[in-house]
Amino acid sequence: MKNKISSVMLALTVFATFCNCEYRNDLIGNWRNRGEVNARGRGGATCFIIDNKAYLVGGRGYYKTETYFKDTWQFDPETKSWTQYDTVPCAKGRYYGVGFAIDGKGYYGTGIGKSAVYYKDFYEFDPSVDNGEGKLPGKWTKTDSMPGEPIYGMVGFSIDGIGYAGAGYTKETGYANTYYSYDPNAEEGKKWQIVPNINPAKRCNGSVFIIDNRAYIVGGTNNSVLVHDFERFDPTVEKGDLRWYKISQDFEEDYNSTRVTKVYRHSAAAFTINGRGYLCCGSTSAGGKSDVWEYIPYVGPDHMGKWDEICSFEGNARFACQGFAIDGVGYVACGMVGTGEGAFYDDVWEFHPNEDYEKRRDR
Repeated sequence: MKNKISSVMLALTVFATFCNCEYRNDLIGNWRNRGEVNARGRGGATCFIIDNKAYLVGGRGYYKTETYFKDTWQFDPETKSWTQYDTVPCAKGRYYGVGFAIDGKGYYGTGIGKSAVYYKDFYEFDPSVDNGEGKLPGKWTKTDSMPGEPIYGMVGFSIDGIGYAGAGYTKETGYANTYYSYDPNAEEGKKWQIVPNINPAKRCNGSVFIIDNRAYIVGGTNNSVLVHDFERFDPTVEKGDLRWYKISQDFEEDYNSTRVTKVYRHSAAAFTINGRGYLCCGSTSAGGKSDVWEYIPYVGPDHMGKWDEICSFEGNARFACQGFAIDGVGYVACGMVGTGEGAFYDDVWEFHPNEDYEKRRDR
């Protein structure tokens, strides 16, 4: 029996911007409920996209007791259906792991599990493998473990056939700002390398979206304080400020305003549609949020881009949900509002950024 969440709405706070732009009067965008994942409700799962299908892996939930997952579920946007795939062959389930996809394969690992055990193991997933009648499709195999200490809460993404994972939190050294690149074609034992010539902020449970082969990293916590840095990584630049650029430093005048201090959050869903980044839900303390913001790069007087508030997420407020986009449509799945029974979601929501917010009353 799937966990259900009560319909009580948590108090919301307004998400602000990193720029001097005004609030938009036309709150565009439209959300539609698309049912539920065919699995137990969970938060802190990991998601990646292969061939226009999303794969949801792991997470934490509650079924009679706290539960840590290592199952894999495929979402087909054509049929709006979920299919179970091969289980990750790790010893224990975990949440707040990290993942990405490269050339038709998915990669997943790290995270935190029961009794606050941290992990650094990593796995490769091939969804095309047919394991025979009566067996789950797809195949997970172990690959090189993440360098350094066991860690959770990293941000993960891939650009031009290379995976990246960085930041996070370790028991030994605390909040981290080291980033690693992963080359699936490198020999065993050398697939991970430290990303050089960067100076990122420390953060745990930040969010990332990709625009024009550049990664935009926002949010998270450092020393239990919400991170204020909004950063852009361009792997094609070998060194200098434009390789790892702190966009937020160009909004210094606006940066300490009351409005901007409402921007910061951790464990938010993020995705990209038509060259614009979207940030949804997340948390600033206890409970979750439901505001949605759109980032447009390279606009404004300094060409630093701007954030605009658009229509609110129409499900219940939450954090540790997964965001992804396929064919110009955004999705938010699962999430949590606490740690006990009834605190984990299994619902799925679809987002159309160019529909009129008012029209949702007429559908």
